[in-house]
Amino acid sequence: MVLALPFVVVIVGWHGLSHWFNAFQGGDEPIHYGIVRVVAHQWPRPWLSGYGAWSGPLVYWLLATLARPLGGSLVAVRLVVCAFSWGTCAVAYVLFRDRLQARPPDALALALLLAISPFFFGQSFHVLTDNPTWFFVVLGLERSLAYVRRPSLARLAAFAACLAAATLMRQVTLWLLAPGLVALLSVPLPRRRRIAGLCLLALALVPLAALLVYWGGPLPPAPGAAAAQTPLAAVHRTRNLLLSLGVVGAYAVLMLPAGEIATWWRRLRHERAWLAVLALPAAAAAGLLVLGVLGTITSFLGLVSRVPFPHLAGSSLLWWVLIPLGSAAVAGLLATRLSDVRSRLLMSALLGVLLSAMTNVRWFERYVDFPVLLAFAGLALVAGATLGRIDRERWLLTGLISIASFLWFV
Repeated sequence: MVLALPFVVVIVGWHGLSHWFNAFQGGDEPIHYGIVRVVAHQWPRPWLSGYGAWSGPLVYWLLATLARPLGGSLVAVRLVVCAFSWGTCAVAYVLFRDRLQARPPDALALALLLAISPFFFGQSFHVLTDNPTWFFVVLGLERSLAYVRRPSLARLAAFAACLAAATLMRQVTLWLLAPGLVALLSVPLPRRRRIAGLCLLALALVPLAALLVYWGGPLPPAPGAAAAQTPLAAVHRTRNLLLSLGVVGAYAVLMLPAGEIATWWRRLRHERAWLAVLALPAAAAAGLLVLGVLGTITSFLGLVSRVPFPHLAGSSLLWWVLIPLGSAAVAGLLATRLSDVRSRLLMSALLGVLLSAMTNVRWFERYVDFPVLLAFAGLALVAGATLGRIDRERWLLTGLISIASFLWFV
């Protein structure tokens, strides 16, 4: 009920979602709602290609199916997306409390933080494809962590079903396979059961593989749907990775326990080799800056750039501070956390998200923001350092920034 409050406030405030308000990429809603209407008209047959969007067909079929009892109107589909959003946060609460053994107040605080995060909350009230996909991603992570605690084929099968659903909604969520493999390989099992588990995970990829064969590529065939391949495509993909590391740097500062960060700082002072993890991303960022391919970054952190702050190539200098911080955070986590199976599973998800950002020529922070925040919320709970008052105050600061960004756009 507490997790539902932010959603109820907006639903009531916007007259049952009958009014439109600005949100990150909310302008795409007419395209997605138009597809849902066509799918509803030809229900139960799905629309597999030619619908002019990059998302997979399952998300439109699900939205059309669940909105039918409510009349299938725009408001009905918005309410279905909102229900998916609330369900995502409810599952995240269970994940934090039961799978990561967090205190219920901490689990609730982090689930609320996910709910009001800038690239999740606004999209909860529009016909967009992100939040329904995140529901299956979070449920899949919860099932993989449950499998680590008590291995059973039923739990792994549930994870496989979530993986299949997520990849049929957003193909790029194939990175969810990484934590599934880590979970399967991290628990002692007889050889026959391990092979059966690998077969389950392979079976989960069959629907996506069939869809890719049917499409003839990673995107549904439609005019303008395929991203143009340019001589600088590889450079842009590197840019995507660097910008995603900037998101990692922001959430590492805001979410990781202060005690753990202090330990890393002391280690950096005594082991100069750690400075090497800062050099590569800094040099790559400088190289892209010289090439002039960075362009203007449109994102939540871009809003911070409206505050007077030095700019380079149209982008806030804040990014070029956060990129090496993100690289250092990833290196620090890999160096200190891999002995714990829960951290190992969350780190595999985080690395999968970062690598998935390179599959697109274009980059939007909404592609990586929510799963990165989810990973760092989990990593904060399973850290060796004890959570203190300063850590919870930083979570509160993150929530206030998220609400401010939502109100800014509204």
